[in-house]
Amino acid sequence: MAQIAEVIKYEGDNSTFIWKHPSEDFNCFTQLIVHESQEAIFFMNGQALDLFGPGRYTLETQNIPIIGKLLNRVTGDQSPFHCEVYFINKTEQMGIKWGTDSKVQYIDPTYGFPISIGVSGEMSLRAEDSSFVRMPH
Repeated sequence: MAQIAEVIKYEGDNSTFIWKHPSEDFNCFTQLIVHESQEAIFFMNGQALDLFGPGRYTLETQNIPIIGKLLNRVTGDQSPFHCEVYFINKTEQMGIKWGTDSKVQYIDPTYGFPISIGVSGEMSLRAEDSSFVRMPH
């Protein structure tokens, strides 16, 4: 039998954009901790149910109403439910290198000289808002 998670929090560094918490079995009193530079998306049965900003939350049926309906079908709110939590890192990722692995050979049409062409550079990325996830109405 799987262990019921009691605390869900991000366990990585700031170099990861999206991280899925490894535990997928929770109870209604599980604590969700979202750091200042993150958002957490709560999924159940492949459907995004809620988006949490920075803070500490107790996962209860009141803050995720669809779970309440599902738990009412089983005995008591202590029953575990299977779901997923993804953490979105909103910290700017700087100095991400990009470029071609190898150069492309090109013959200059005017002078007939062979030219090796490649591209590379650095960029910065940041997730602005995770609300693109469609929540049920």
